[in-house]
Amino acid sequence: MPRILIIQLKRIGDLILTAPALTALRAALPEAELVLVTQANAAELARCIPALNRVIPYRAHGVNMEAWASAVAGPWDSCLDFTGTDRSALLTTFSHASRRLGFAKFASNKLRRMAFTELCAASVREMHTVDFHRALVALLVGEEQQVIEPMDSFQIPAAVRAQAQAKLAAHGVGGRYAIIHPGTAKPEKFWMASRWAEVIDHVQGTLHLSVVLTGSTDGLEKSHLAELKECLPAPVADLTGKLSMVELAALISECDLMVGVDSMAMHLASMFERPQVAIFGPTNPFHWRPRHSRARMVLAGDEAGGERFVPHEKKREMKLVSTQQVFDAIERIIPATNS
Repeated sequence: MPRILIIQLKRIGDLILTAPALTALRAALPEAELVLVTQANAAELARCIPALNRVIPYRAHGVNMEAWASAVAGPWDSCLDFTGTDRSALLTTFSHASRRLGFAKFASNKLRRMAFTELCAASVREMHTVDFHRALVALLVGEEQQVIEPMDSFQIPAAVRAQAQAKLAAHGVGGRYAIIHPGTAKPEKFWMASRWAEVIDHVQGTLHLSVVLTGSTDGLEKSHLAELKECLPAPVADLTGKLSMVELAALISECDLMVGVDSMAMHLASMFERPQVAIFGPTNPFHWRPRHSRARMVLAGDEAGGERFVPHEKKREMKLVSTQQVFDAIERIIPATNS
């Protein structure tokens, strides 16, 4: 039984977009033991990836004895580094796996290159992030073996689903609902609070959906959410700061609509293929967008509503996104949802 060490130490959104590659790896090597090292704040969600046998949390400023000891003790047949940092390259080196794979894009210096026996030449600038991650798996197993069997990238435990539904009920939500997730880790991706309030009013008044507001109450997101709540024309179910990562995933997986910016919540809605509108400005939808049929993208300044994206796109300001763009995008998916 081959043992494979997988290293993904980037943000939660990157972990989510790595899950399809892990699903492909499991399909290609059903008997393998797959062990993931990931950021501690993403570990709970990572344990919902059925392709994995074990998840090891890694704390950015911790000693991380479990991660380092596991890497050294092995034995590992292969090691896949999805991260591309000095730290992940060192973990890869210490694994002593016979095959140590990383991306040529990130092996920018001699010391990093020495960590790997093979480098994947895939271009992150020319591919969607999901395909970029899958390319590393393809290098390990061979393109001809990458047959992806029907398998969800995430499976939420029934107990967690029940907890999440109980929190909805406690806030008066018992039927169809839309999730509005305005927050993100980068403030340049924030949309104007007054325009979010208009979207919420549209969803409540025109679509007759309960609105559930989600997000973190930490850092810059806290003040952004506070400004939004002051603009709200009517009460909503406010679950900001009240959900675990997996509870949020559970609610997203069952929502009737999800509207948000480029964030980990958007990526979760994409994994569950929920009806969603994703708003883009400084980040390029070519690399990060949901690609299922019930997703619509809104790009700052693109009033025509086109959805043809290119690898090289200039950054755009979020203030160029109009509420009408979002209304139009919602109306393109809600009729299909109701039918």
